[in-house]
Formats: sequence, C-alpha cells, structure tokens
Amino acid sequence: MLFSGKTGNFFFDWHKPVGEFVLALIMFRIIWGFIGSSNAKLLPLMAGPSAVLVHLKELIAGRVKPERGHNAAGGWAVILMLLLIGFQAVSGMLIADEEEFVEGRFYGLLDESTMFTLLSLHKANSNLLMTIVVVHILMIAIYRLWGKQNLLSAMITGRMKWPEDEPAKPYTLQHGWVGFCLVVAVFALVGWVSKWW
Repeated sequence: MLFSGKTGNFFFDWHKPVGEFVLALIMFRIIWGFIGSSNAKLLPLMAGPSAVLVHLKELIAGRVKPERGHNAAGGWAVILMLLLIGFQAVSGMLIADEEEFVEGRFYGLLDESTMFTLLSLHKANSNLLMTIVVVHILMIAIYRLWGKQNLLSAMITGRMKWPEDEPAKPYTLQHGWVGFCLVVAVFALVGWVSKWW
C-alpha cells in the first residue's frame, strides 16, 4: 500500500482492493482481540505508563524478562499500529485520489471540504506509518541484539523460547474453527460492502 501510494506503481490496479483487504484484516484483528486466544486479547496490551517505563528500563539494562504475548511497550505499539492502519483503511473508503481516478467505496458521502481534509490526513498518516514500520523493525533488532530475545521467531511461529529455569506462564487458545468462521464472516462483509462480486 505504501509503495503504490508513494510511487504510483500499480496504484490504479491495486491500491483500492488491497486497502479493502487490509480493512478486513484490521476488522478481524480487532474482533479477535476480544474473542480470540489469550495472547491476542487487546485489553491486556494497554499496560499503565509505569509498566512501560519499567520494561524500557529493563531493556536498556539488557535484562528483559520473557513475556507471554506482548510486553508493556510492545502492547502499546500494537494498539498504535491498529489505530493508524485502521484509520488509513477507513479513510481510504471515503476519499479519492486528486484526479479522482480511484475512488473509495463511499466517496461522495461526505462534503468536499471534509473529504479534502481526510485525503490530507490519509497522506500524512502514510508517512507516520512508514516511520512506525521502521521503528518496529529496529526494535525487533534491538530486542535480539541487546535484550537477547528473538521476537521475530516468536512473531512468525507463535512460539517463544522460554528459559528453562522459569515456569512458562499459562495461556488459553481459542478453537481454530472460531477464527476460521470469523475470517469468512469479516471478508464476506467487507467484500459485500466493497462490491467484490
């Protein structure tokens, strides 16, 4: 999305449908944050400021404790990314590019001044998203090199190597069929609204 939006390459063919796909993913993730596995819950991600500061001090000292799911700082990063990407997807549904060659599904629903403001915010938010992506990648490297935690492996596999001298914290998994049904329902809804068929 960032590539097509910034360069114009594949913009007319891909920017809108991929944006709608991203909207479905964000909707799934938010709903899954309430009904999904314990590691995916959204409310536990919102640790207090003191917990974030304690965690960052531990990271600076190079003695990060293993966490089941996201740590206090990472939890807020997830919330921020969900909000920014969600705004990008929703605002894209309401605007068109300057030449109005590519129009969001609900383009024209708002008055011209509001749509122009949303377009400006859409562009500004894309720059903020690029910054967040770079910071996210940088933090994964810092945790690996400085904090001695391989978060990339945990993100890809869903499994984190737990220290042998510490008992692993318990967690609960949601049934796979619940996730499958939610994916189908969300993509069916977004597909219907976006007129994919």
